[in-house]
Amino acid sequence: MPLDPQIRSLLSALKPLSFSAQISPQDLRKVVDEQSKLVVSMAKEPVAEVRDLEVPVAQGRIRARVYMPRRGGDLPLVVYYHGGGFVFGSVETHDHICRRLARQADAVVVSVDYRLAPEHKFPTAVDDAYAALRWAADRAHEFGADPGKIAVAGDSAGGNLAAVVSILDRDSGQRLVRKQVLIYPVVNMTGIPTMSIAEYGVGEAAFLSIEAMSWFGKQYLGRPEDAWDIRASPILADLRDLPPALIIIAEHDPLRDEGELYAFKMRASGSRAVAVMFSGMIHGFVSFYPLVDAGREALDLAAASIRSSFS
Repeated sequence: MPLDPQIRSLLSALKPLSFSAQISPQDLRKVVDEQSKLVVSMAKEPVAEVRDLEVPVAQGRIRARVYMPRRGGDLPLVVYYHGGGFVFGSVETHDHICRRLARQADAVVVSVDYRLAPEHKFPTAVDDAYAALRWAADRAHEFGADPGKIAVAGDSAGGNLAAVVSILDRDSGQRLVRKQVLIYPVVNMTGIPTMSIAEYGVGEAAFLSIEAMSWFGKQYLGRPEDAWDIRASPILADLRDLPPALIIIAEHDPLRDEGELYAFKMRASGSRAVAVMFSGMIHGFVSFYPLVDAGREALDLAAASIRSSFS
């Protein structure tokens, strides 16, 4: 179907991002941070408590923001990884998403400020994401959460990290993760084209362009061959015996086909996966949920899926 009218209005109002070699990642972060402030401020949903804490990681510490919807009780725990091409994004840009997810899922949400590229190349973000999962599990009771009810979630690049962490957790034998929620995830960084990339990665309506995806890859990966590492492209991994996954995809998204294929490959491997496509939507639409009805519906679907997994 055509672009949703709310998306059309949104695209006409947004300033397009430039991904030329002359623009630094630092300057682009400033643009993204400014654009996100208005949307985030529109959805400051109340929760019982918010804590900013530090997570020990290799060669340093990173920030995590913990959202507690209410006090008391063994609530589910959601470890959330923000999107932004591994280059942008923070706990600030995704504050509104994590607040609503905590309220609607009735779960403690730990938002992870993993280190960004190009200052920190692959696999730093993966290592930070996995360290944050283990840290959150160890401290779950402090937040009123049950360490036996852990989900991982993320959008775009964060969806990649949630998928990869689920694989690493399975391979470790710890089995901390019981549920995955992958929102238009990046699961294939090899550059192999799909029909959705060809259809929606070019043109004026391309919110996520082929040019942008190439730029993100160059910032994140230290070497071209890193793209074939399963920690960068989890679709290349053995997907057997993984936690059940909800995969949210957008019709007008270059990443649509790889999201659908990831769900298919999980099911073919014997793992449970459900892919839900939102018609007329673009990559990133959940971030605009205060302005886009389908964004709110997708986020509430994610929350309901988490809630039902641990009921």
